Amino acid sequence: MGGSGIELRMGILRDAANRQILKPLSSHGWISTIAEESEEGEYLVIVAEKAGKKHAVALMYTSATDNRHYKALEGKVSHIFTNGQLYHVEDFARGISIPVSYVGDFFPLLVQWNRELDPAKVGRKAPAPNKAFKRIVSESPLAGIWSHLNQYSSLELARKLVVRRSERDGVILTDCQVQSKASGIAFALGNAADYYKGAPHESLNKRVLSLYYGTLSLAFAEILATPSGPADLDELEGMTKQGHGLFALASETGSFGDLNVGVLATGFFPQWVSFLGYDTSFFPKAKAKTSSDLENTTKYPPQSFASLSVLLSAIPELEDLFMQVYDNEPAWVTPYIDITDLDAQHGSSSASSYISLLDCSQRLSEARIASQNWPFAELTKVKTSEAGSVYRVRVDHPGLDYWHEALLLHKSPYLSSPALILPVLGGVQEYRVTSLAILYSLSILVRYMPGSWRRVEGGDWDQHLGVMRAVLDVFERILPQEFLESILGEDVYTSLPGGFG
Repeated sequence: MGGSGIELRMGILRDAANRQILKPLSSHGWISTIAEESEEGEYLVIVAEKAGKKHAVALMYTSATDNRHYKALEGKVSHIFTNGQLYHVEDFARGISIPVSYVGDFFPLLVQWNRELDPAKVGRKAPAPNKAFKRIVSESPLAGIWSHLNQYSSLELARKLVVRRSERDGVILTDCQVQSKASGIAFALGNAADYYKGAPHESLNKRVLSLYYGTLSLAFAEILATPSGPADLDELEGMTKQGHGLFALASETGSFGDLNVGVLATGFFPQWVSFLGYDTSFFPKAKAKTSSDLENTTKYPPQSFASLSVLLSAIPELEDLFMQVYDNEPAWVTPYIDITDLDAQHGSSSASSYISLLDCSQRLSEARIASQNWPFAELTKVKTSEAGSVYRVRVDHPGLDYWHEALLLHKSPYLSSPALILPVLGGVQEYRVTSLAILYSLSILVRYMPGSWRRVEGGDWDQHLGVMRAVLDVFERILPQEFLESILGEDVYTSLPGGFG
């Protein structure tokens, strides 16, 4: 019989097995058990099974265990773990072919087992993280952002920007190309500043138009600032001669939120979307004339059009107000690191990470999350509480250090945490692109559907008025910063004088 020392060590071993192996297995849906205990060898054999797959591993108290126990385990398990760090393992484990490692390495093995059952999904690759960043310190962050944007309405400073970005990206531009790009950037940003500058002091309908055309100018500057983008403003204006690449169609239900906005194969919008790396081959070639036309999924497939309320669902800053006015499910979730297996993951590195997705509304369907073109696998609903519905998912990020680098996250001073936004139009995830589509739809209402707009401003649709004012406030603050980042090719952070971060 074993003495008290052996009983103590076996107790420590069971506790380590529970924390480092059994609990992670259970939380990932594996049925596991301690199938064998050896006091003589001071080890445990753990068997796990899920979806017809079965694995067995051993956990030793120490790597300094007699070689005969290693050899006895070789025929029973695929991997041997030790509770302590390895000590002369090449001597004690001589002659065996299965791997021996510290128990802290179990979690990456579990991830490997999970990948075998649910292989990595190859999603759309997120843009490479910006290595450079700019910090703006100002009593008014928005004023500081516009101060930086206005710098590049100077032809000389715009030229330096073009040269700097082309050198960073390794793109060779001729002096003529640099000059023509700089000229276009300077003009577009000056134009954008004029539109945005007057917007806060204008009536609601004029404000809509100012922000739409100002944002269009910012998009022009973004494309021109990219070394691989068009050479001059004339080329961009050639795109807009074919239209803005969007169409709007009043709903037959007569509801404000059911105004449909669709994409087209020609015009500026599809060119911008293609420039950002998205597939536009499914974009319709002609505008729909009636709402019933949109029922033809061959001509107008999913993501080729969306109602105004669906577009607004992709603006997480609206959150509570949106939930009060519309019945739609929101098109965003809050991702954060999953802490369930934090103890087991400590010190381990992997090309996969487990994160949680919080849906505060409890409206977003699991099927919709699962259908996204993201590097997700093992989507599982964990719980629903007053705080919302929580899903756990595996993010595969080979070649990247952190899970968030594999996802296009939306950061905002209005949000406590970054949001992951689901595409609602054109398959495009970028916040600024959806924002332009919203501003376009509102500009159509203001210019060509005055009866509907009048019902919003002071009639029976006035429940939408607060949403309209809120979304314009958000766009005035967020879009200049997003475009400054895309124009500079750098992340931008703002802070108050004397503040943190």
